[in-house]
Amino acid sequence: MKQHADVLYLFVSLLGQLVIAVLLGIAAIPSFYFLRWAWQSFSLTINTVFGALGMGLSLGIAFLIFGNSLLILILIVRNLFGLRNYEQRAKLVSLVTVKTALYNMMLHIANQLFLSVLKGSYISLLFYRGMGAKIGKGTMIATHRIWDCDLVEIGEGCVIGGNSSISAHVAQGDRGRLRKVLIGNNVTIGANASVMPGVVIEDNVVVGANSLVPMGMHLEAGKTYIGVPVKVVG
Repeated sequence: MKQHADVLYLFVSLLGQLVIAVLLGIAAIPSFYFLRWAWQSFSLTINTVFGALGMGLSLGIAFLIFGNSLLILILIVRNLFGLRNYEQRAKLVSLVTVKTALYNMMLHIANQLFLSVLKGSYISLLFYRGMGAKIGKGTMIATHRIWDCDLVEIGEGCVIGGNSSISAHVAQGDRGRLRKVLIGNNVTIGANASVMPGVVIEDNVVVGANSLVPMGMHLEAGKTYIGVPVKVVG
């Protein structure tokens, strides 16, 4: 049985590498053509300030083209192959979790390669919505660490602080579990705070910086919580 799990684990790992190679390769195509045009335009003057400035700006623009192409491609792949998360319990290494693993792997690629640069921007909010998160109007996402977006709901007028983490999955022994995270309106999540699966946060709640909201906890409206794990204060 353990040997079967190891084989499946190896298969998923290799499949993940293949997906990464394909995503990065295709996303790089528009940047490649842009840089080829830029080189043809500035190569003759590369030794001048104008030429060096032109190539430098071209590299910056090429990175933005690559990043946005990657985000769009991930959204296309997610919808094309129906990669979605559902509340469930399953073994960490099983066919049931393959889609979930590929979904979060693509999310991780986006987070590491581009979304970390866009923290607090409207583009990152649109991307998380495209990945399935329900995010209300006037909410600002200042982190690139939102996982299992299909199972995350955030209300209106919220602030999700820098480097805070919202996750709907957890590992318990050799099993994994997915549970929804529900956040109400006008909620503030402090910087570096962590919100675990199954958490419900009512309206007008403040979660202090560096705090931990453990799995399944219910935070009552209008109160402030801090600590590891959080406790109500004031």
